Amino acid sequence: MNPFIVKDYFTKLEKLMLLHGFFITPVMLYNMDEKGVRLTVHHQQAVLAQRGAKRVHLVAQEHAENVTVVGCANAMECAIPPMVLFKGIRMKSEFSDNLPPGSTTLITEKRSMTIESFLLWLDHFNKYKTSGETLLIIDGAAFRINIRIVEKAESYGVHIFYLPSNTTHELQPMDEFVFKAFESY
Repeated sequence: MNPFIVKDYFTKLEKLMLLHGFFITPVMLYNMDEKGVRLTVHHQQAVLAQRGAKRVHLVAQEHAENVTVVGCANAMECAIPPMVLFKGIRMKSEFSDNLPPGSTTLITEKRSMTIESFLLWLDHFNKYKTSGETLLIIDGAAFRINIRIVEKAESYGVHIFYLPSNTTHELQPMDEFVFKAFESY
């Protein structure tokens, strides 16, 4: 990571937070990220076998479905219900089974965020965020730097602040603290 870019990022973030009072009210400071996950059990499973057996086979699901989970939380650790993106054409009722209350599901062509799905996520976010002005920190994926997204965010009182390119692996709190724990479960 380039230390000059990181320093510039934090200087700009500090100015924005001072300007809008986000230091005083950290409940208004949100971070959003998305993570591709497989719908299978990730951790090792215990298997019963004869003592000393050299080969033990486990019957497991061969083709697990991949989905994208869009997570968001504020600086006070209050999470917005997730949005889960499935690949496909038709929504199936079981897609929303066992999701946390308030979660939403969406079908996309490639199960990844697009301008349209991000606009729908902003609607979802607006339902659950604290009232008043909020700061939303996100990565700067090319499609997110879009006038329709900025205008909709502004209409909800949301100030979008983009993480610098090639720094999200270090500066993205959702990656470092939420999704890392999620992956190991």
